[in-house]
Amino acid sequence: MGIQIAEPISKDHLNEYIVKAASAAGYENGFGIQGCDLSKPIWWAGYCRQSLDQQAQNNRLPEYLLTLAKMAKELGVVIPREYVFYDHETGEHLERHSMAYLRYELAHKKHILGILFADIRCLSREPAPQQVFERECELLGVKLMFGDAPGGMDLGSQFARSAITFSNKMARLATHRNARAGNIGRILKGSVPACKAAYGYRYRREAEIANGRIYVKKAWWEIDEFDGDGLPVENSPAWVVSQIFRWIGLNGRTSFWVAKRLNEMGIKAPAGGIWAPNRVCKVVHRRCYTGKNLYNSSCYVPNPNRPLGDVTAQIRRTISRPKPKEEWVPFNVPQLVSEELWQKANDALTQRGRGRGKEGQSIQALLRNRIFCPRCGKPMVVRRDGKQNRVYYHCSRHYRPWDTNACSYHRFVPGSWDEAVWDFIFAVLSDSSWIENQLAIEQNKTIVASKLIEAEQRKITQIQTKIAKVQEGYEAGIYSTEEAKNRIAGYHKALSGAEQEIKRLQ
Repeated sequence: MGIQIAEPISKDHLNEYIVKAASAAGYENGFGIQGCDLSKPIWWAGYCRQSLDQQAQNNRLPEYLLTLAKMAKELGVVIPREYVFYDHETGEHLERHSMAYLRYELAHKKHILGILFADIRCLSREPAPQQVFERECELLGVKLMFGDAPGGMDLGSQFARSAITFSNKMARLATHRNARAGNIGRILKGSVPACKAAYGYRYRREAEIANGRIYVKKAWWEIDEFDGDGLPVENSPAWVVSQIFRWIGLNGRTSFWVAKRLNEMGIKAPAGGIWAPNRVCKVVHRRCYTGKNLYNSSCYVPNPNRPLGDVTAQIRRTISRPKPKEEWVPFNVPQLVSEELWQKANDALTQRGRGRGKEGQSIQALLRNRIFCPRCGKPMVVRRDGKQNRVYYHCSRHYRPWDTNACSYHRFVPGSWDEAVWDFIFAVLSDSSWIENQLAIEQNKTIVASKLIEAEQRKITQIQTKIAKVQEGYEAGIYSTEEAKNRIAGYHKALSGAEQEIKRLQ
């Protein structure tokens, strides 16, 4: 059973592992059996999980399945083949394919009696998702059993599992800190950190194996790639980087032109696929091409303005934030462009970026973000014709050859519309009686809206009181689990409606 694989396992391999695990545990008639009547809610489920990094280094799936088979035999429960689940994802959240099916289709609909976990880390490596899932199963009457932790729902067992999960989280954080400290140590010794090299470079290292471990003696980045004369090979990543900076910094080309040119040449983007203007800009903004790079200078964090939603789901880190300068660690790499050319290219992008977004807006446009494409509904953007210096609007998704969903609406809206609209606005604002009338209307609307908001807030308070009473009734045995769940669900729906109404009124 010690087969090692570096990719997510196929269905045939998983079936093979299940058969071998059942045979090794001596429980062929109770673990992973075929032909069960799944309409009967008498079965148990088995779940195991491991991350991609973990599997690439040491495949523990056969061991997990063997543990599940032994647990099933010891408890005397039957697990059908369809109810043996495996996920190949991180344990920081519960937003996994098999876990979602196990949670919502089986546990919530009470199609199973219990769930076996080979390891508590298979459930989650974060305390909050683990506790939410356990609470759901407790209310649904679904039993949970763990291979390395107590499985009861008494206070002591719950505390023990929470303590184990917190220790796993601390171990994971310690591993990340140790990896960061190791990379900083490598930089101080004259090497580069163990991370992927930027586009245009290759990561190289000298290492030796001792006592079953790999020891890196030296690591560096080298340019990808040079010819015999010391120049980047044409169409190589290093050549592409040099050309991008020349086209933008010296020739005055736009990121749109560069992306189109590279796609016409058949050159793949850094992550594969076709080039887009934002990918070109990312290359231009990278300081490492001047020969100076930074480690531990930034990190990705969740968007604080994004609705939180389900706390057990994956919270994506989508916003890059700089770290304090005291934590930055500089290191040197081969130079591809001069500091002067890097600055020219970045200044050119910044200058062209004005007129869009919050900075600069050198093109005065009254209808910016106020007119929309009649075909795709996206805002129409402002452009200035370089030859005749005319301002016009067009769909923001039209001139995007890299976009498979580009809009086909090609008509221009002349900027002269701004003058006609402004003349109309000026005429309206010149009428003092109209302004006074509008102010009176808005004041009345504000008063009415304030009263309506107060009414909705009182409604929210009443609903929260009712929810608390239902919870007290459930704990006192007045309501069953199903009755309490249905009542609270109805109250939550009314609560959400009241909150949405307040937002609308505001």
